[in-house]
Amino acid sequence: MIERKWLSRLSLKKMTTLLVLLSVFVSLVASAALLHRYVIQRENEMVKEKLKDIGRVVAKDPRVISEVSSDSFSSIVQDYTMDVMKNTKVNFIVVLNNQFIRLSHPDKSVIGKPFSNIEDARKSSNGVEHYSREQGILGEGTRFFTPIWNEKGEQVGIVCIGYVQETINQELWNAQKTIYIGLGVGLFVGLLGALYLANQLKKTLLGLEPKQIAARMKEREIIKDSVSEGIIAVAPDQKVLLYNHNFSEVMEKAKFTEEYMQDGYLTKDIFSLLFKEVFETEESISNRVIVVNQLELIVSIKLIYVKGKIYGAVATIRDQSDMLQLIRELSGTEQYVDSIRAQNHKFMNQLHTILGLIELGKYEDVTHFIRVLNADYRHEIGFVTDKIKSPAVAGFLLGKSSELKEQGVELKIDSDSQFPNMTMGELLHDFLLSMGVLLDNAKEAVALSVKKQVRLFLCYDEDEEVIICEIQDTGEGIEEELLEKIFERGFSTKGEKRGYGLDAVQSIVNRYHGMVDVQSKLGKGSIFRIEVPYKRGNSND
Repeated sequence: MIERKWLSRLSLKKMTTLLVLLSVFVSLVASAALLHRYVIQRENEMVKEKLKDIGRVVAKDPRVISEVSSDSFSSIVQDYTMDVMKNTKVNFIVVLNNQFIRLSHPDKSVIGKPFSNIEDARKSSNGVEHYSREQGILGEGTRFFTPIWNEKGEQVGIVCIGYVQETINQELWNAQKTIYIGLGVGLFVGLLGALYLANQLKKTLLGLEPKQIAARMKEREIIKDSVSEGIIAVAPDQKVLLYNHNFSEVMEKAKFTEEYMQDGYLTKDIFSLLFKEVFETEESISNRVIVVNQLELIVSIKLIYVKGKIYGAVATIRDQSDMLQLIRELSGTEQYVDSIRAQNHKFMNQLHTILGLIELGKYEDVTHFIRVLNADYRHEIGFVTDKIKSPAVAGFLLGKSSELKEQGVELKIDSDSQFPNMTMGELLHDFLLSMGVLLDNAKEAVALSVKKQVRLFLCYDEDEEVIICEIQDTGEGIEEELLEKIFERGFSTKGEKRGYGLDAVQSIVNRYHGMVDVQSKLGKGSIFRIEVPYKRGNSND
């Protein structure tokens, strides 16, 4: 609470300066940390590479090879390695014979004595080079071991070359000093930039403080979001001046696949649909009906004038479509509730039957009854769950199967159907809605048929990455001249307030760039097929 009160007392200029400076500081520190890590890694690599190059040169020197081969302890090797150390700035070069006896060392008193860590040196006794970081006479350091070969290709000794950690740390510090100097310069420049930005921001906002700005913005938001219609105001160059939450909801209902607003500008399609005519004719529009992706909207648009010139235009938009009716038709809420209620009664009756048989002591009848129930489960439920791995899809089909069965219609799922477990996202939800519409239509199509059967084929093609659903009924079929009209909005042969289901199916399929097809013959029924692309990118699919 104390910190919040302290921050609230800061002026806009001070707060802006503080925030910008903090942002610059965090950015610079993060960059410095990454660069610091890179420098350390790079410096270590350079140290190892330098040790390897120098060590190999020493190992190939004829004097070293000769002295090691003869097991001589003359000063030739010692003088040579000390010169190399002086010129290359390495901390130690130790030449060992095959018995791991030192022929050279910065400390002359240990020459002729065994190497301090024979196990470490032994790793290179079979001709293999290696690095190590161990504690030695001179302290902890990074070392490189390389074998010494004579003219006959025989290994006659080992060269150990390295840096003590203190030297490496000094090299790292020298490499990092520039980073810290740059960090300080960056902070200073950031401070100057923060002060300049704060002054400019203060002028742009006419001297208003954050509390005053927040209060005015809140008042503005409350007023425009309190209006039930969607509101959007734009300039002639498509720049959005104002819009409310209800406008965003209307755009979502219209199922726009792309953003309707980019970088504060209305997209060309939406601008042309709503405002192009108004700016061209300079005449307002009142209560005009437009259709956007099957969504009926009532639009009124008024021009905005500033000093006698057109400054922009504001549109009010109301949703007048019957989407609620469409949603009820797609979801079939009442039908599902009735289906669940029927399943509940059926389950309770079965439990009562088992309980009654147990109380009567008819245990054999109980066993027989349970076996019948198990067989019925495997026939009705087990088959679906074996083929359909997605819980959402399996549950949907089981509910539909029970619903159709109660109405005397058999839902037969093709034995070749297969459907993997997929995440219940928006696409799968819309696909189930489409499938529900087609199954409901198929049920109505066979209502007057002698053979009331609906066949369903459902699968996911892994190679083509597409969901396929095919529904075939044994109804009377559709007349050829009506096939082209059945997907039109409001067209139906079943009476008023119908004809929205297939139109919705086509809209959903088109939204996902899929396809819907129908084949029908009078007296033989109809086949509806929909295909929707779907990439299983989720690891849970």
